[in-house]
Amino acid sequence: MDRQTLDMEGARQGEISAASLQMGDDTIAIQRIATMTVEANDFFPWDTPKNRVTQKGYATAFVSLMFFALMGIGWWAVLPGRPSSMVMLGIGVVMLIGAMICGLRAGMIAAKLRVKQKYFRLVIGTSDARQIPLVDDNRDVLCKIRDVVRHKMDTDDRTITGDFDLNLDIVNLKSPNDPDPEPPRGRSAAAPQRAGEPESKPLPELDEADDDPPLPKLARRHDDDHQDALFDKVAEAMKPAS
Repeated sequence: MDRQTLDMEGARQGEISAASLQMGDDTIAIQRIATMTVEANDFFPWDTPKNRVTQKGYATAFVSLMFFALMGIGWWAVLPGRPSSMVMLGIGVVMLIGAMICGLRAGMIAAKLRVKQKYFRLVIGTSDARQIPLVDDNRDVLCKIRDVVRHKMDTDDRTITGDFDLNLDIVNLKSPNDPDPEPPRGRSAAAPQRAGEPESKPLPELDEADDDPPLPKLARRHDDDHQDALFDKVAEAMKPAS
């Protein structure tokens, strides 16, 4: 049996550039887009012309074989004593089995023809009366493409670019305003240590008493040594008197 797929309608890959939208062989200027609509529809993957013809063939064979099978069984029921009635009974049974097989096959194909799936279509209409569809079973991907195009239409933003692939449900967007990744912190951010260079050790911590700054030294004049000697002599002369 033949089966339809969603890629039979609309483009599957596209590119969002600064001022245009590329979908397959169609290029649409962003400012030329007039309407964008996301529609929900039912998709019948097995409902093809070839499958319909096959189903009708099995149904016709079922009716024909059933008719001749009933005639053979009826012949045997009306004339049970004749030798030809047994032959007609055998033919009727074989045709009955064939009719049951054809009828079962026709019913299976008819059930498959009614199987439906939900799919979504983003229809982009332009100012020159063209309508270009994007078809997928994932509504979020189509809405993301619609929102990006609408943002570019409303703000005239030409910095956002990207591409999309409906077969993989991927929408890649690029913007120069995206923040750069933060540089690593810690030792890796500093200059690497040279080979063979000893590791720097932390300075020892000072006690609270050591935190006091040293007292400043008094400036000495050139005659300070003479005054110290004079005071020493006076001190020696006063020792015996005491």
